[in-house]
Amino acid sequence: MKHSVRKQRELDTAKAMIRLYCKTLHRGAIICPECEGLIEYVETRVASCRLGEDKPNCLQCKSQCYHPAKRLHFSHVLRWSSPKFAWRRPLQALKFKLASFRSERTVDAQSMSVR
Repeated sequence: MKHSVRKQRELDTAKAMIRLYCKTLHRGAIICPECEGLIEYVETRVASCRLGEDKPNCLQCKSQCYHPAKRLHFSHVLRWSSPKFAWRRPLQALKFKLASFRSERTVDAQSMSVR
């Protein structure tokens, strides 16, 4: 699947965080089927996002496209892996954080212009 650079970076970061979570907690050299399924689910949801290229970072998105159980599982994985990810891949974590700040400002500017 072809994504924009921003979408691809967000997807790569999410995949790396899921892999870190799986390799640390599930203690395997390869990714377990549960975490592999979560990666596939995230890829599918990012690819079929209703907002298209104008989508904000998934963390700031107003229209959630994840099912509640999957969203809870994914947020748990992100909460656990975020601090560890910043130490393992500081540049990628910094780019992800900066992109989330940029998209947050874009979402705020769009909501202000609607009023």
